[in-house]
Amino acid sequence: MLEIKPIQTKAEQKEICELCKVEFDADCLAYSAKEDGELLGVLQFRIFGEYAVIYNPANVMGTNDYEALAATIKAARDFIYSCGVEEVLIQTDDKELLRVLTFKKDCGGEF
Repeated sequence: MLEIKPIQTKAEQKEICELCKVEFDADCLAYSAKEDGELLGVLQFRIFGEYAVIYNPANVMGTNDYEALAATIKAARDFIYSCGVEEVLIQTDDKELLRVLTFKKDCGGEF
């Protein structure tokens, strides 16, 4: 079963980021994706008042679970929306992932 959950401690967030080869940012909130207890991926995000940024969603090195990343981004985006934030930016080079998740380019060229 796929589990998408907020990461509860900074120590765990740092460890998961290292496994996914993502730079740990202690100022970010984070979500992880696991299936049957096995780590699949991570993303970190920050809320800046009226907008939020999702930073470099990534799978564990050596894996490529597109569905887990998409579900993790959706969970983070839903949480951000529940905080009253309507604009969510995302930093990733995966154009297909952005298309599936309906992110669009803003006037500055960011998704």
